Amino acid sequence: MDKKIATKNESDKFAEYRSDYLFLLIGTNPLPNYVAYHLLAKPSSHIIFIHTSKTDKIANNLITVLNIPSERWTKIPVNESDSRDIYKKITEYSKGKQKLGLNYTGGTKAMAVNAYKAVLDADQDSVFSYLDARSLELVIDERDSSSKRIPASPSIKSSIEELFSLHGYKIDNKREVFMPEICEVLANDLFVEFRKWCDEKLRSKDLGKILNKSKLKTVILPVVPPFEILANFWEGCSTLGELAKKWKTNVENLANWLDGNWLEDYTLLAFQEVAEECKIHDHILGAKFNYNKFELDVAILRGYELFVVSCTTASKKSIVKQKLFEAYVRGQQLGGDEAKIGVVCFASDRSSDASPEIIKKEIKEEWHLENKFRVFGAEQIPNLPIYLKEWLTS
Repeated sequence: MDKKIATKNESDKFAEYRSDYLFLLIGTNPLPNYVAYHLLAKPSSHIIFIHTSKTDKIANNLITVLNIPSERWTKIPVNESDSRDIYKKITEYSKGKQKLGLNYTGGTKAMAVNAYKAVLDADQDSVFSYLDARSLELVIDERDSSSKRIPASPSIKSSIEELFSLHGYKIDNKREVFMPEICEVLANDLFVEFRKWCDEKLRSKDLGKILNKSKLKTVILPVVPPFEILANFWEGCSTLGELAKKWKTNVENLANWLDGNWLEDYTLLAFQEVAEECKIHDHILGAKFNYNKFELDVAILRGYELFVVSCTTASKKSIVKQKLFEAYVRGQQLGGDEAKIGVVCFASDRSSDASPEIIKKEIKEEWHLENKFRVFGAEQIPNLPIYLKEWLTS
């Protein structure tokens, strides 16, 4: 049984829809084809990738990630705007073959229409299907003009690294959670006051940027109220430089972590707290990829559904929107239409013009994202696992 199929029972519900020859239409998002392969291909199935010049590389990425032997795949290049070319090439390949299947989630409308006609003309008993991005169901076209819907997401457990590879990206660097106990303390009691301390002590008064290395080393660690609980973590150190040495990290990285990266760690910890009951099976933190050109704060996988979250200790509406836009771009890059996005920020319900609800309302009106995103503000941070669970299961 394929390692991506969760259980034998889940695998069996797709058995009758598997084909000897499975046609996949390759668009700019490879994830639907990745899923369709795991649901609809038998170990002996031959996979036919219908692609354009623009999606040839994506077809190659799929072949590599899926590790399909060379004798079990065929690539058919087509002109995406030439209906005759699409129909002719698929018809020629299909001639004399039976037990055909077509998943038409990817590709263009012209590819879908003409591939459907060519496969149907070749074999009237062909299996036609597509993945519904909203419901995460595999939809099977039935002969009586109705359709059958089968939940697909729980059956597939892809990895985040595979999602990167499908797009030809390589993860250059990623982080592990740092000092989880401090993250919990800051999130539950101190994050607003600690933000003020960081602005006053770690940033320059004129430019607002993080201080240089020499100045950071001399910053006195906070120990007076309301920060006395943090003194328990400083291990006898009095300056940031001493603490960096004690914790075996450089002072700039430590300053950046205290200045806001801790919120990313806390967000991942919150996801991990509900991971088992919400069926989260993979995650990544602080990932840099594509030769460090792009960065991802926090991402988790639930089935093949990707949740991408940006984090910021800002409360200003424009900054929160920018961070949410970053999450949206990364989500679309890696998870396509199935991806959900969110932002964890310090925006407060008490704000008259920049509360999470106001930000959500404006985003809905400006971006037309419907119900695919969340804004978690200051009031949600102490109980973030509860709110993440609601999001994951909604």
